[in-house]
Amino acid sequence: MVGLLAFYFLIWCVCAIMYRYKRVFSIGTKAITTYNPNTHEVTNQWCYNEFVGIAPSPKASNEFIITMKKGRKTQQMTFSTEFRPEVLTRTLMFSPLFCEQPRNETDKRFDAAKFHWDEAKVKVLLVVRRYCVSQVDITGHTLTDYKYKDIEYMAKVADHPGAFVVAAGGFGRLHMFLTEQRDDVMKAIILASRSNIGYDIAVHRDLITQHDFLERRLGKYSDDDSITSLTEFKVQKHTPRYLEPAPRILALSENCIIERDPSTYIVVTIRPLSEVFALIRYTNDPQRFSIEYVNGIVRKYSATERDALLCSILDGVRASGNRDVCVKMTRTNRGQRLGPLHLPVEEEVESQYLKYLVNTPPSVQFHEAVEKFNSNVAYSGLNHAVSSEGIFSENKEKLINGSLTALLMKEGDQSSLPNDRLEEQFHALRRLVASKAGYEAFTSLTNFREIVGKKVVRALRRKDDGISHASVDFLCALMQPMHDTTT
Repeated sequence: MVGLLAFYFLIWCVCAIMYRYKRVFSIGTKAITTYNPNTHEVTNQWCYNEFVGIAPSPKASNEFIITMKKGRKTQQMTFSTEFRPEVLTRTLMFSPLFCEQPRNETDKRFDAAKFHWDEAKVKVLLVVRRYCVSQVDITGHTLTDYKYKDIEYMAKVADHPGAFVVAAGGFGRLHMFLTEQRDDVMKAIILASRSNIGYDIAVHRDLITQHDFLERRLGKYSDDDSITSLTEFKVQKHTPRYLEPAPRILALSENCIIERDPSTYIVVTIRPLSEVFALIRYTNDPQRFSIEYVNGIVRKYSATERDALLCSILDGVRASGNRDVCVKMTRTNRGQRLGPLHLPVEEEVESQYLKYLVNTPPSVQFHEAVEKFNSNVAYSGLNHAVSSEGIFSENKEKLINGSLTALLMKEGDQSSLPNDRLEEQFHALRRLVASKAGYEAFTSLTNFREIVGKKVVRALRRKDDGISHASVDFLCALMQPMHDTTT
């Protein structure tokens, strides 16, 4: 058995078909690994140099098949998951490392031009890969990938010969390209998506015009309410597209985060506040911050008024109804989460990581158990915090109280604990007290108020803005119930 790899960036629970047993399916930088979901022991691992491929199963819409080498022969295994397009996409991102490359399935390249947000036509290369169509500049640098699973539809443009649009992003955001090989490009995208991801991309029969494109470029957020700024900040955007940071106006509307070009005030890009997952406030640079979105995209910026900007974004996101956002010192570790960010994890996953806080496995350090818990439980609290009826049902209230006690008993030396780990502890406490049982523990658990009070006072004495915010945000959850008070 090959040793465990350095890290994994995305994990899904899947179920093997032959014997119908559950497995954690991990996509790493060097190998595919499956784990027992109860013990987290490695059950199988295939380095990419012995991994032949992955493909959708023709038998069912939620099944996929992996093929790997075993000596001189090949072996196949079938799995089932509701996240099949995402599993296939993430795995195929490492397809250049596979031990075999499919015959007659090399990347197809087409000369094209991108109709830019400032209405300029920029020469690009469209590369149709196994999991996405890439937009590549004239130097060979990949500007962006349009993953097939994220493409909602394509349509031809009536008044521009060779032009077509790609709608992607989950809200109909339009991207327009011009090429002499329009039909070939669209056909190649459709075939690659169907054969590799098992996803059929729709092509609208009705043609659109350039005027339609300009009016609907921002998809469902093209209306005035979505693009009218309520507050604005000058920022520098850090992106591989440019050698130097690009100046932008970062604005908030009622329901969106908007990037504008400061010289023309044209909207460069827009994203709904409901899709913000976390705000990263870096401690090593007083101006740097990032915005994490539920689709995995991370946008990096710097601003002289960083903290005022982050406060505005946090208020705007929560006012829009998104209660799951929080401010953190470090990026989210995707390798700790059992599923995609845009969907809550299953009840058994929540229960498992609650138990990890109480009885931490020997192979896991306590701070790692806290990180795993935070990565899998929404900041607004547990989705399954009430005991269900049944003989074998768990007592969730007892489990939550036990986790709260464990967090306070195993908190470590508060004077020497690193800031990021102390922040993780407050975030875990906040997630727990957001439930009814956790909220009631403030008065029902012995010495809970005294221990929490001392913990917060010691945290505030650090005079670190990030720690102060995490501790005060935790206290706010105790002052105002986060759970449904009608039940």
